[in-house]
Amino acid sequence: MKNDFTKLNRTRGAAIAIALLIFLLCALAGASAYIMAISNAGRYSHANEQQYYSVSSAALLLVDMMDRIEYTSQLTNYDYQRTWNYADGKHETSDGYTLTIPSVNSGVMGGDASTLRGSGLKISSVIREQCDKLVPYLNVPEEWYASVAGNAGAPTRPSQVPSVSYEFTVTVQDSSGNTDDKYGTVNCKLVMNANYDLLLTFNGGDGEYAITVYWVADVKAVQSTSEPEYVYADSAVQDENGNYTVGTMTQKRTLQVTVRWKKENVTISRGEAITNE
Repeated sequence: MKNDFTKLNRTRGAAIAIALLIFLLCALAGASAYIMAISNAGRYSHANEQQYYSVSSAALLLVDMMDRIEYTSQLTNYDYQRTWNYADGKHETSDGYTLTIPSVNSGVMGGDASTLRGSGLKISSVIREQCDKLVPYLNVPEEWYASVAGNAGAPTRPSQVPSVSYEFTVTVQDSSGNTDDKYGTVNCKLVMNANYDLLLTFNGGDGEYAITVYWVADVKAVQSTSEPEYVYADSAVQDENGNYTVGTMTQKRTLQVTVRWKKENVTISRGEAITNE
């Protein structure tokens, strides 16, 4: 009888120990879940989640809309002309150069630029105007400017780097495509550097959360030279060797710049970039 009682006590003790162990494990799991919930609540409050969604969505939306847009400049013309007059004992020659640079807002935006124009944003126009200003500064050769220096009305190289800073806002839509005030309005800023690269910053109303998009441009500047063109005066005579003694020779050179912005050249980072603007 005594042995049966001792065995019963041992069995009950083992059961109580197992129950306590299970209780401790459950308590530990509950405490861990509670700590993680508190930690996440501190990191992702309801307001911050909305701002994160708004800023991130605005940045990704603009990147998708601007993917593969391209700018093509009008032709910059650089002409060389040589005239001569060897008739009647004369020996006169002269060389002249002319340089014609396209006007601002004459470039063409292609790719998906129509999507930007349809959205009501002026991004496409801002980019085109800035590119038209950068071409004479970056791509027109210095010797072209030097050869026409002193000519009346001849263009000169800009003395300062053209700059642009365009600020706008984007209101993010919800998953149903409806505009909802709870997502807020995102403040955006576009800056283009002297290499045609784009810098876009996005931040919420309080500026606590920001995203920067740095977009490296793919630039191609193509020069071409035409074959010389000869024009002889109607009254020109030929010398004993059959050469015309009065006339002109013109040779044209052109420059055209194409700039493309592709999504694969985008770097997205958290935080707002600091510029000199």
